[in-house]
Amino acid sequence: MITELRRYRIRRDGMSSWLAFFAEAARRNEAGGARVEYAGVDRETSTFIWLRTYADEADRASRKADFYGSDWWAEHEAGAMGHVLEYEVTFLDAVIHREGGTLAVLPWTIEGERPGSRADGPPDGWTASTRRTFVPVEPPEVVARAGRRRFRSFLRRCRP
Repeated sequence: MITELRRYRIRRDGMSSWLAFFAEAARRNEAGGARVEYAGVDRETSTFIWLRTYADEADRASRKADFYGSDWWAEHEAGAMGHVLEYEVTFLDAVIHREGGTLAVLPWTIEGERPGSRADGPPDGWTASTRRTFVPVEPPEVVARAGRRRFRSFLRRCRP
């Protein structure tokens, strides 16, 4: 199970109309099989955050293609994106989620397709920002050991 954490910075004068639009967009996402888990607003920054969950990456790609390929989205995309100053998406492996009234712990595995591995392109008229996040290819503990070795070697070279 994977979750998209989506953050949108909304024009300050547009939050009310954005929320009206999003209420319908959330219903349509749910009708298309995505689980809308949460939506909320940070008033100070005019930031709207929401989460939607899919069974796996293949499910995410398929359901998003259906939603963003729909006549409804084609009709509403320009108005929706006119509210948005910038947005970002973080892809998460779900490890705990609610099943009815109970929290369920999901098995943790790093096997299979990574969430977000089927790249999303920006909407028409948008481009990727110049900001990037980089992650090590090796597991963090391998990177940390290598970093400690380099640091100790650096310290030895610095001694008089």
